[in-house]
Amino acid sequence: MSVRGVWEMLGRHELGRREFLVAGGTVLGAAALGAASACSPAAGPVPGVFGLGVASGLHSTSEVVLWTRVELASTPVSTVEWDVADSAAFATVVATGTAPVSAASDGCVKVLVGGLDADRSYWFRFRTGGTTSPVGRARTLPAPGSSPSSFRLAFAACQSYAGGYYGAWRDLATKDVDAVLFLGDYIYEALPIQILRRVRDEYTSDADTLEGYRQRYRLYRSDPDLQAAHAAHPFVVTWDDHEVANDHDRSYLAEHPERAAAAHQAWFEYMPVWPVDGTRIHRELRWGDLADLFVLDARQYRDDHLGTSLLGLLGTQVMTGDLQAEGRTMLGDSQRQWLLDGLDAAQADGVRWKLVGNPVMIAPVRLVDLDTPEMRALDPNLPKHAGLYLGTDSWDGFGWERDLVLSHLRDAGVADVAFLTGDQHTFMAAPLSTDFDDPDAPVVAYEYTGGGISSPSGVTEALLSDGLPSYPTQPPFDHMDIHRNGYGVVELSPDAMTVTYHALVPTATWSVPAPSVRFDTVPGQPRPTVTLL
Repeated sequence: MSVRGVWEMLGRHELGRREFLVAGGTVLGAAALGAASACSPAAGPVPGVFGLGVASGLHSTSEVVLWTRVELASTPVSTVEWDVADSAAFATVVATGTAPVSAASDGCVKVLVGGLDADRSYWFRFRTGGTTSPVGRARTLPAPGSSPSSFRLAFAACQSYAGGYYGAWRDLATKDVDAVLFLGDYIYEALPIQILRRVRDEYTSDADTLEGYRQRYRLYRSDPDLQAAHAAHPFVVTWDDHEVANDHDRSYLAEHPERAAAAHQAWFEYMPVWPVDGTRIHRELRWGDLADLFVLDARQYRDDHLGTSLLGLLGTQVMTGDLQAEGRTMLGDSQRQWLLDGLDAAQADGVRWKLVGNPVMIAPVRLVDLDTPEMRALDPNLPKHAGLYLGTDSWDGFGWERDLVLSHLRDAGVADVAFLTGDQHTFMAAPLSTDFDDPDAPVVAYEYTGGGISSPSGVTEALLSDGLPSYPTQPPFDHMDIHRNGYGVVELSPDAMTVTYHALVPTATWSVPAPSVRFDTVPGQPRPTVTLL
């Protein structure tokens, strides 16, 4: 049966959220094998009016963001109609309207629908010229002051199209979660990431123009498993570096304004995010008094990238004093103050769990510890946290700001904080203290680093071999899985937080993630109990 036929069949029945997820994920994912080759860069435009599917974005207590793209080569239209209903069967349509379609936005359509009830799911579709899009699910936030009993949030990052198949998305499309947090590297703009593990065709030239970036988004969105995940769940998205250029910072954006503008325009066109203030993307999403999610931008405000790689592509670097300089910032003064003020307010308002969507790692990845009494006796001028690091594009390159943020949690009494992180293509988990060279320093938060949807962990594998059993970092991690990819799921209640990693090997077309490890936390105890599954 065709995908459209199944949607029509589903429309004859009143579907609950779980049934919608299972049916939609199974059907859309079933096309993955045939579509993978058809979606190669040489294949040209994606067939069908709505060939890239639909998506929604988590936005507010009364509004949702809806997204689709119209293939104008298939139908030269100027508007589309949209419908929002209280069920997947569309028995009761609660909102409808039209939206413009233009080549100026590459056929991408975004709608901000308001006037909706708080804390509930809605279903949506687009229509034009007798053609109807797939059905997607959107969701509103709980009302201020409400007390939700649960919040289920998946988090993921790093989805190289050439690096692996999207079995993680196929699986996640069937899961019962409230939303998906995507932490950056939605596309890859250049070749190096592809040559580490290449299983599908991707563009090999650098994307540095508006059309080049749009090509990447069209290619990635053509994957039916990614489409299934977007249809099943509202997304919360931020960017990391590869949406523009590897390891870029604010100086790079200033030096290459045309490339920066093109990359940011394409991102806003293709992501289900409603612009609120220029290119600002950091934002706060509160889930009643149960959770507060702070989504960071770790790129466009950061100071210059410093440090020289010791081993070429492997990227190891020695900690130097300039990396620890007072005032050196990744977040920028305004965003950092916004984060600290927001965390303080959440604690004062009685919000139980504080989640920080963090594109790059905040836990130190130090391969060799040089900040020891013996080394300081030899060289009293060693920089703080001296050692050999995996790299300094993460918070390791902004030590003063990391210490400031973590010390603020201690000094302001902000409890029950978890950082949800992308970037590393590796599953990691580690406690966060106010001074990682002091074993008596208090643990004030915990970091969960997802494994990446499909991007290879070649650098980490080369440096850490078999991970923790053979090469513990200093300070050590509680968990490390450097050989598999996947995603994480956070499950919150007023009395507990559970994080589960779902792991797979994405080079196998039909590989399905399986739960690999679970972390159980209770309020007031930031360090979880770790259970291998």
